[in-house]
Amino acid sequence: MIAAVAAAPLAAASARFIIRPSTGTYITSWKGDHHYGSTNSNVSRRSYDFPVKVTDTAGNPIAGATVTVTASGKNRDGDLLGVYAYPAPSNGGPENSPHPAATLITDSNGQALFAVNTQNLSSGERPATAYLTVTVTYQGTTVTEAVTVYITLSD
Repeated sequence: MIAAVAAAPLAAASARFIIRPSTGTYITSWKGDHHYGSTNSNVSRRSYDFPVKVTDTAGNPIAGATVTVTASGKNRDGDLLGVYAYPAPSNGGPENSPHPAATLITDSNGQALFAVNTQNLSSGERPATAYLTVTVTYQGTTVTEAVTVYITLSD
């Protein structure tokens, strides 16, 4: 579940385009140990889809915007999240194969589809908090949004 806690931030509105998810979004439904790739047959272990949508202030999609998603936040073993252009590989997750960022260009629907792997967390490493920073550049303007990921469970 991705819950938007705040409305579109002032930075996005003043920049002539809006990014979703926006700052103030908390992801609370992701679990640890989802690092087996986007196409893995076991849904409970599959990477999470993370779509980013860019629109103008009227809600029209913006194609051709550059979107970078960067993960941060660490536990005692290393990175909590790995970010990939969809589809994510089955690579053992951020603990074994760190991949903290990916960059894509929005399509005709204004969307860039990323995939996020979560780290295999032991009970002593939960709860864990990580962050996804979404940076969008379009026509010389750059806007950054911050999404919080709160992992409390493992599979």
